Amino acid sequence: MEEEQSEFRHWDELLPDVLGLIFTNLPIQELLTVISCVCKSWSKVVTGPHCWQYIDLDERSCRRLSHQLDRMLRMLITRSNGSLRSLHVSGLQNDSIFSFITENVGSLQVLRLPRSLISDSIVKQTAQRLSTVTFLDLSYCHKIGAQAIEAIGKHCKHLVVLCRNMYSPDSVGKVEAEDEANAIASTMPRLKQLEFAYRCISTECVLNLLSCCPQLVHLKIDEFLNEKLDHKFLKEKYPKLEILLLCLVILFESDESDDDEYLDM
Repeated sequence: MEEEQSEFRHWDELLPDVLGLIFTNLPIQELLTVISCVCKSWSKVVTGPHCWQYIDLDERSCRRLSHQLDRMLRMLITRSNGSLRSLHVSGLQNDSIFSFITENVGSLQVLRLPRSLISDSIVKQTAQRLSTVTFLDLSYCHKIGAQAIEAIGKHCKHLVVLCRNMYSPDSVGKVEAEDEANAIASTMPRLKQLEFAYRCISTECVLNLLSCCPQLVHLKIDEFLNEKLDHKFLKEKYPKLEILLLCLVILFESDESDDDEYLDM
């Protein structure tokens, strides 16, 4: 009997950082509504920073109203107490919540905010607060452009992955894509992965990107039927580069599935 009792483990006596590591594998809903009610020690861990170094609200974002999402973000980021490492949330509805995020994420490394309605002006104002970010996803954020991308490049010197996909028929033929690509080329020389799909940029612009970002190993772009990239040239000049080419014309003019082509350079 004594041997059996000695093998019994008191979960409430585990160190907070250990419990936090375990709890991060649970859905946020359970963390907030179940785990916090089990005992005082578990509740203390859930309300502290140990569970909130990695916040993923992407699945919940599409199902919540704007004010509910804002309130949830403010609560969880406040709980992280500056220890947040990764944040993934879709559809931010205003500049105010983006500003709040940047004010409270001194150690942030991964920031994914696809389909968010943030503006050029707020990104320019707050980009310096994101200096630790290495992975950034601003895909389908239609209210920002080259000015925001340039500000990010100037202040986020550790950035190695950028996702700036913009699948929209309205974006075809607009000069903004070239401006953004040139801003990336001039300010982000350390990029290793770039997703710039469904954007109208010329072959010259692509070559400029490759020249100015020599560490690129993965590039996702569009290849136009009337302006082919010289695959042999790219393979010889950039042997470590993998390019995913998307046929934009097919995507917009047919109901067929994506016509994607990998080039392992």
